[in-house]
Parts: sequence; C-alpha cells; structure tokens
Amino acid sequence: MTTDVITTASGESASREAAAFVAKLAIDAIEQKGDFVWAVSGGATPARFLAELAEHERIDWRAVHLFQVDERVATSGSPDRNDTMIRERLVSRRPDVHYHPMPVEDDDLPFALIDHLAEVENLAGTPAALDLVQLGLGNDGHTASLVEGDPALRSNDDLAITLPYRGTRRVTMTAPLLNRASRRLFLVTGAEKDDALSRLAARDPQIPGTLITMKGTTLITDCRIAGFSAG
Repeated sequence: MTTDVITTASGESASREAAAFVAKLAIDAIEQKGDFVWAVSGGATPARFLAELAEHERIDWRAVHLFQVDERVATSGSPDRNDTMIRERLVSRRPDVHYHPMPVEDDDLPFALIDHLAEVENLAGTPAALDLVQLGLGNDGHTASLVEGDPALRSNDDLAITLPYRGTRRVTMTAPLLNRASRRLFLVTGAEKDDALSRLAARDPQIPGTLITMKGTTLITDCRIAGFSAG
C-alpha cells in the first residue's frame, strides 16, 4: 500500500508532527477559502495533539470550525466524554474557535442529529465534505466509533448511533462522511497498536479501519509499521 507516512520516535513527537500538519492545512485553507472545517476523534492521543495544536499562533482561530468524529452518549462534563477533553485541551485555550459538539445529551437524539448534520452541511456542503478528519485506531482495529458487528459500520447515513460498546452507546461519523473529506489524518501511537496498524496496512477486511480510504490520507505514528510505504 502507498500512503503518506510520517514516523516518529515517540507519541509526543507524533503529536507535535500532527499539530504541525493540521496547522499548515488550516492556514492554507483559511487563506484559500476563508475557513477550515474539520473533525477530531477522542482518546488519549488526540488530547496530546490538541494541546500542541493550541500553541500554533499563526492559525486564525476565528475561521476554524471544529466538529467531533465521535462521542459517547453521556452527561456533560463526564470524563468519558470526548467533549470534556476537547474543551480542556483546545477550546479553553483558543476560545475564538467555532466548536460544534455532538448533541448527545438531547432527549430526542435522532432528531438532534438531523439538525447537527444540517450544521455540518451548512459549512461543508451537501453532501458534506470536511477539509480534514483526524482519526485514531483501536487495538481491535476500530476507528471513529465504527466497531465490528455494529450496524453503524455499514450505514449509508452520515451520522449513526451505535450499539453499546464498552458500556456506552456512541454517535459517530460514518465511513461515507469520513471518506468524502478532502484529507484524513490517522494519528496512531503506542506499541500496543502495532498489530492493528499492520492489519490496516494489509487492508484486512476484518477490521473497521479498512473502510477508510487511503487516498488523501496521511499516517503519523510511532508504531513499527509493516506494509506501508511512503508516497
């Protein structure tokens, strides 16, 4: 497989590389079309990456629109919420950013997601094509909240509500929406991800990560890579 690959010596350096990568995309997009519309995943790796990104002074944060790739259905402020991490690591440090969290606390979640998708489409067109989506990769090969065996995995809708996974339901962007983005960034760190990353490189159909196109995709990782080549 040929994709853009940046390998680093540590998770910290991967986060710095990812922040620099996104900052350049943001600056270029704002210069070319006036805004930068993107989505970020949850987890420990994006937490480091977002803190690094918040340090970039050259980004006009007033022109940045930030969405969530996925979110747990949980109460506001919960440590399980990706929203909690995003607010702490980026939004509180860059309050000019336009942040559009998923409405997972709404009593009528399916209806709320219709409005949320309309918000995405208002900024990214219909069907929505974001400037960038940042993705991770789980030990089991899942990405976003697309997990093997869940109906969301094959959904043709842009947003889906999952079955319970590790104790909670999730709302997630689906493969069609993720693959329409102009660019994708896989940020994968930790030796425990080596096997999953090798399976992604081999396009193992048993893992959800292979639903994501490698065209227009960049991988930044500190993992040992088998099967990827720079290009």
